[in-house]
Amino acid sequence: MRLPEHLELLLTDEPVLDVYSHGPWRVPDGLFEEISARIDGLAADPRAVELTTDEHKLLALPASLVTAEIFGMLAFLPGGGAIKAGSWSQLPERLLHRHLVNPGPLSTRMTRWDAPGGRWRPPVDWLIEAPDRGLAIELARDCLSVLEGIEPLEERRKALLRLYDDPPECETGLPKAELREHWHAHAGDDIVTAVPELLGPVGYLEWVCAGLLASYEHLTDAAPRDESIEIHLIHLLLQGSMDQVPAELAVALGEDRYAELQQRFAAERSGFKAGAWQERTRAWLVRALVAGAADACRGWLDMAMRFIAIVQGLPGDPWFPKAEWIPVGQFQTDLRRLYAPRRRVVNPLTETLRSVPAAGAAGAGGRAAARPELATALVEQPEVTAALDELTRGSEPVRLLLAGPDGTGKRDAAQELGKALALGRDPHWVTDNLFTGQRLPDAVARLHADVRDCAGDRLLVIEGLDGIITDPGNGEALAAELHRLLAVHPDLHVVALCDTGGEERIREINPVLPQLFRTARTRPFTEHGHAELFRRALTARGARGTRQAVAAAGALLEAAAPMQTLRNARLAPHLADLVVAAVRAKAGPDAELVVRKQDLPAALDVSRTAGNPLKELHDLTGLDTVKHEIALLVAGTHAARLRSESGLRITPPTRHMVFTGNPGTGKTMVARLLGRIYKRLGVLSSGHLVEASRAHLVGEYIGQTAPRTRRLVERALGGVLFIDEAYTLTQSPLKGDYGHEAIAELVKLMEDHRDDLVVVVAGYQQEMADFLAANPGLDSRFPKQIHFPDYTDDELITVFGQLAAADGFELAPGTDDVLATMLRRAPRGASFGNGRLMRNMLDVAVANQADRVASAAVRARKEHGGTEKGETVEPPTRQELITLTAEDLPPLLEHPEEFFGLYL
Repeated sequence: MRLPEHLELLLTDEPVLDVYSHGPWRVPDGLFEEISARIDGLAADPRAVELTTDEHKLLALPASLVTAEIFGMLAFLPGGGAIKAGSWSQLPERLLHRHLVNPGPLSTRMTRWDAPGGRWRPPVDWLIEAPDRGLAIELARDCLSVLEGIEPLEERRKALLRLYDDPPECETGLPKAELREHWHAHAGDDIVTAVPELLGPVGYLEWVCAGLLASYEHLTDAAPRDESIEIHLIHLLLQGSMDQVPAELAVALGEDRYAELQQRFAAERSGFKAGAWQERTRAWLVRALVAGAADACRGWLDMAMRFIAIVQGLPGDPWFPKAEWIPVGQFQTDLRRLYAPRRRVVNPLTETLRSVPAAGAAGAGGRAAARPELATALVEQPEVTAALDELTRGSEPVRLLLAGPDGTGKRDAAQELGKALALGRDPHWVTDNLFTGQRLPDAVARLHADVRDCAGDRLLVIEGLDGIITDPGNGEALAAELHRLLAVHPDLHVVALCDTGGEERIREINPVLPQLFRTARTRPFTEHGHAELFRRALTARGARGTRQAVAAAGALLEAAAPMQTLRNARLAPHLADLVVAAVRAKAGPDAELVVRKQDLPAALDVSRTAGNPLKELHDLTGLDTVKHEIALLVAGTHAARLRSESGLRITPPTRHMVFTGNPGTGKTMVARLLGRIYKRLGVLSSGHLVEASRAHLVGEYIGQTAPRTRRLVERALGGVLFIDEAYTLTQSPLKGDYGHEAIAELVKLMEDHRDDLVVVVAGYQQEMADFLAANPGLDSRFPKQIHFPDYTDDELITVFGQLAAADGFELAPGTDDVLATMLRRAPRGASFGNGRLMRNMLDVAVANQADRVASAAVRARKEHGGTEKGETVEPPTRQELITLTAEDLPPLLEHPEEFFGLYL
């Protein structure tokens, strides 16, 4: 049993300000001291230093008028009669300590609370002695400005600043009540929404009553209470020591409800016991608390306290509630009592009686024992949690279909269900891969065997049911067979897992089959969900994180782009591994591992696409036409964004493309950079590259190709799918080749995922032209074709030097000339290796250099074999070890094609 995450701060010993209408807030270290210094600075301001009063009861006299104004604001900003709690909730005592005439002790109890009823005074009220109205408003605005940074008060503080920036036109010497009415009427709707007290006492009462009724209704849904809303309101009035129903409630509640309150007030008053009502209300709040309605409890307490404050202050403003018995302190104590971490010890009876069967357990012919209660650990999956709860409470066989994105807890839900059902044997898992490519009789036989094995006492989990059913070979027949088996085995428990929209894909094949399952959908995680997953990942690694670190991790994970299978819930353990390793290295082996906000990286790039890809593209040798084409694509993307930001309608272009050219011309390298460029532009979510060939797409047997293609595309989602030698998909001479099936599936998937996938097909120029003509839909799917020309000799020499430098080598003078001679004699054709040839030649040169250096060292030892004892042979210098010379290059053969045959 856990509190909502945003309330967990109440279980700590941190400095906390808890304004109920905002929520608990950790006071930043040093902030209150900074605000106190600002207050002292304003009080010493030449504009204000002479403005004092002798009428304030709590401030040391003579009191500065700006200090009196700030004191009133600190009481008013939390809200009229609103609950202000937490270990650092004494705002006047902490911020105005040296200005108070009798400062009391500062409490750090988390259960401390108060409900100040501070009223709002126009700027010229306390500051009436200011020389002019403009200065009074200016100083009042400064009083609000020095309080900046207290987050629970910020919305109301900023609303009042907007009001002060546009004061009403009225006389300064008006009576105070009339002056306030002018300011109230002048406040805009946005200001009144944040500061409803400006509606006046009756308007504020109406606002409070609306919130009180809503919170009471919500609470009684969570924890039913045998008390009508009218009786509830009367009891609140009696708790506030009211001896009659205020007439203003006729406006706030309506005449009918007001009349009913009047009619029943006297009867309820005669038997009312404040202490007994308080105990009943406390027990009611505890029931609602354990039912998961902690926020509703706090909302009701806040509105109930405001209600008492306003009715006690009528016909004026809400004032400090007196004689109230609303159990705020008891609720805060109960919250910590129920939810705070506590020690546990094992009761020996749990072991002694574990093997003793429970009395009345079902015998062989009795009723089935009740299923154990489900204790789910799923995060942010309410639809799945509700389905699991419903299925584990029922007695019918489980038929559940879970659909949703990868990494959102579908497998965890199936495992939890298996434990909750307690069927006697562990769940039996089957995947779509077990049925792919099988002959239909074999696939049906396997399905029958799995069902027979699980019927009655074992949960059958079918992972990828949508992939099985949509298989173009056996899918329709297997769907019909599963339909029959569910009817033949009424005691079979089945959980089917599908990707997002899987239930609809199954319905297209067999409309009846999804109706036999209870369907629940998972969803991606929000920032709070990612934060909780990160907190759990830290705990599993023996670490803990501060609240700020966990919250920051949630925001970081939500913004992180997934890559292949590293997505959703799998991102949190990945980040935890990185952070915990860094903290452990910094803290030492025996220190407590505490992750703080500053330990988190600024960004989480799981695809490792850091750096500036546009600069890397620009720095590539040669490829000028390619660089120009990519620059046009980038410019088009920028222009489309500008049109969209200007409100113009745009149609996202098809970004799939064809790269043509001989081997080694940089097609794969540019495709990788293209993915990173598109990620940088926001077109792709991760920008990673997945390389593929015919073998990754085409299966050996019927039914294998489409699933292979789908899995490959799923790996590439968010990035670039690069299919090299794509023309081989259409060139097989074998009858019944599945290459065309791969193309058909690829065309469909390209269209389905065009918003977050770029497919690049590559190969020789003529062969790729034939490939595009092989399928009517291909040419239109690849509107952009970029040709990669062969490198010139000078460019290849530059490439050789760059590759050598990247491996830590330098080229001796004259090496370039030998390379140029070799390249001039090299035959150029379709199989010329370009950059790949340079890589291979460098490998040969490095091997030759290693042999040369090692041989020289051996010869030196032999030549010095007769030296005097103690003499040493100088090892090769560092420069010799990193230098490649012309003699290290492959030999200039009489027939140069021999070299290419040997080394390529």
